[in-house]
Amino acid sequence: SGIQVTSEGERHLGAVLGTEEFRKRYVMDKVAKWVRDVEQLAEVGKDDPQAAYCAYTKALCHRWTFVQRTIPGISELFRPLEDALRQCFLPAIVGRQISDTERGLFTLPVRLGGLGISNPVEGSELEFQASVKITDNLKKLIIGQESSLDGYQAGAVAEVTSDCLKDKEVRLLRRISAIVSNSSDERLKRSITLAQEKGAGAWLTVLPLGSLGWVLNKEEFRDALGLRYGWQIPNIPAFCVCGKKNSVDHTLICKNGGYLIFRHNKIRDTNAAFLREVCHDVRTEPELIPIDSSQTVQGNTEERARLDISARGLWGPFQKTM
Repeated sequence: SGIQVTSEGERHLGAVLGTEEFRKRYVMDKVAKWVRDVEQLAEVGKDDPQAAYCAYTKALCHRWTFVQRTIPGISELFRPLEDALRQCFLPAIVGRQISDTERGLFTLPVRLGGLGISNPVEGSELEFQASVKITDNLKKLIIGQESSLDGYQAGAVAEVTSDCLKDKEVRLLRRISAIVSNSSDERLKRSITLAQEKGAGAWLTVLPLGSLGWVLNKEEFRDALGLRYGWQIPNIPAFCVCGKKNSVDHTLICKNGGYLIFRHNKIRDTNAAFLREVCHDVRTEPELIPIDSSQTVQGNTEERARLDISARGLWGPFQKTM
């Protein structure tokens, strides 16, 4: 008849029902597969950390969420997965081994200065308890064998969900407060504060789309992480060409390095691109109209002096705006 009778347990709707030993075996098999997936992704991360990071945060990390929410008492079974993240995946995308403080920091969401790579051991029981609270009303309807959802209290469920999110936010804020208070690295503390600014982590959450110029090679991605957390950037000269001691701060302000010009030109080109959407004859760095020696003007009067942008039609038809 094809019917199998078992006294141990069986998979049901993506979770498992049965004895503790059967549930343990089921979860361990799942975790072993996820560990292999993480290890394979770590190999990708050695050469393309941005793609590996995006694949993990957008897809892979959600594979075990349902299991955590539906099976109690399985936190320690996720230890091999956490070890794979700590020892293989994170070193692959960062480019070096990480400390306990850094691992704790990386568990935080991007908006709070982390990387959004949570610890599955710590999160398992929390996910289950939140799921129990949110589904309590629906569970009572199923136990009571109700034939309709008239007794489903959507408002109460939404309120419980909101309370769970608030509790989670409190836990996250406590964690980041503990990281900051326990750290003696003032640069790291300052970097965490800056990483929490609105939009500071947008480059981590976007998809690496080449058509939009959002793709970073492994050096760019790891250098960006270094800038985010105040780490020492590897392979930079000890001294600048101007003779001063080199650092990230000095590189960004030294007139000999080119970054001042790069930043200026990027803003100029972005504004010019917007103007081309609505104006005509948009030019970058056009020459100013020459003046004769009898005119008295303020500003740059040198030959072939230029400004940033000119466009026609911004303030009036055919009017040229500098």
